[in-house]
Amino acid sequence: MRITNFVASITLALTLSLPAITRAERVVGYYGKTAGGAGCPNYPPFEPSDLPVDLYTHLNFAFALIDNSGLIASQEAKEIPSYQLVNDLKKKKPSLRTAVTVGGWDMNMAHYSTMVSTSENRQKFIRSAMAFVRRYGFDGLDFDWEYPGDPKRGGHPQDPENFVQFLKEMREAADAEVLENGQERLILSIALPGGPFHGDNFLIPKLAPNVDWFNIMAYNLHGQWESQVFCAAPLNDPASDTEYNGYSLIHAIQSMAPSTVNPQKFNLGLSLSGVTFTLKDPSLTGPGSPAHGPGKVGCQEKGAMSYFEASNLIDLLGEKSGVVDSFQRKITQAPKLDEGSQCVYMVVDHDQWVGIDTPETFAYKVDYFRNFGFGGVSIWSMDSDTEDHRLTRSISKAINGGGGGGNSTASAPNNIDKLVGGDKTNNTSPSPNNVGKVVGALPDHTIPKSTSTAGRGQDVKHLTITTVAAIVIASVVGDLFA
Repeated sequence: MRITNFVASITLALTLSLPAITRAERVVGYYGKTAGGAGCPNYPPFEPSDLPVDLYTHLNFAFALIDNSGLIASQEAKEIPSYQLVNDLKKKKPSLRTAVTVGGWDMNMAHYSTMVSTSENRQKFIRSAMAFVRRYGFDGLDFDWEYPGDPKRGGHPQDPENFVQFLKEMREAADAEVLENGQERLILSIALPGGPFHGDNFLIPKLAPNVDWFNIMAYNLHGQWESQVFCAAPLNDPASDTEYNGYSLIHAIQSMAPSTVNPQKFNLGLSLSGVTFTLKDPSLTGPGSPAHGPGKVGCQEKGAMSYFEASNLIDLLGEKSGVVDSFQRKITQAPKLDEGSQCVYMVVDHDQWVGIDTPETFAYKVDYFRNFGFGGVSIWSMDSDTEDHRLTRSISKAINGGGGGGNSTASAPNNIDKLVGGDKTNNTSPSPNNVGKVVGALPDHTIPKSTSTAGRGQDVKHLTITTVAAIVIASVVGDLFA
């Protein structure tokens, strides 16, 4: 009997030691307009009817606000007709679910702090939020508080615990709701920051029982506030020997996805926009090179570039010399792959540094994190893709095990994998910031606290599944020979 139990336990242990590769259950898209406008003549069509609903399981409308009275409110009155148009997409795809995201960077975050501070304020907001969602046909609420406890953003020390209490009461109210006309229980989710700098103020193990999932914003980790050029969402830390260290997808996951919470609760956030800088010295172009401010305005604000812009520039690179885009720009240094960061960078007009993700780099990152059993991905923001949704289709392929990146049905005329070359030596960078590819599981050790002047790290220890298997085997062997 002991031998039988021993064999069964060994089988279990070996099963646990295998990579936890799963088919992603969720693809959450944030519907918001971050690109386009009168100054962007090549902006792809982007109305609700243009959304590729076949590629998403959930859509989050960004954003609604908390107003001065502590109630939920639309960001702008002119957005209200779009609520119906977004929810009408469920007629096209009945399994689609929608939510409205409350918050966003531009909201007065002091309103969050005030709202969660008392039972009366929490209940007043909850009643208004549930009525709002049902009135406009949404299926849930997504909370984007940037950030609890941050005094620079109107926060107070009690925010983290008050946020937990708010979600508990929100969940209780949603569970107690009397459902009508085929309604389902409201979906509740939270957008989490991607950097360790605010991780301490999200009490994730306490929040987890009352939310359906978390969307980790594992992007905008580097940007125009820094004086060196780095991609916005690097896999590994490209700035490990600089003051901007501690910011990467790996840091984001280890800071925001503690091992005490089921990994299915987390979605890996991906951004369809890249980052831009103005180079201080055009002769230094590798990651880590000096910069003096953001890149110039294109279809997005300074310091950002939509994938459809970057893709267009790359397509034009294969045309005859001298061809420029609508902003009179052209690539002056061909795209290169930074293997450590798993992102592509290029130079436009000699001093405009652009770092972007491509189908190939997204495939690598998604495949890497599929190993940890994450429940899905969240995509910000849907309007930054090409008209044929090239980048989004590559994400869909990657999360469902397709790997390899790219898109079999809508590939670029000049496929990026033919243009880029791995940048392993980083010879043009003033300092050796490159790191090697990461293979396999996240390291079974704590990430050191960041020394960055911008960051506050969080030590979160992750117990790998292999370690669990080893413990099981040791326990059974000890029992067998006792």
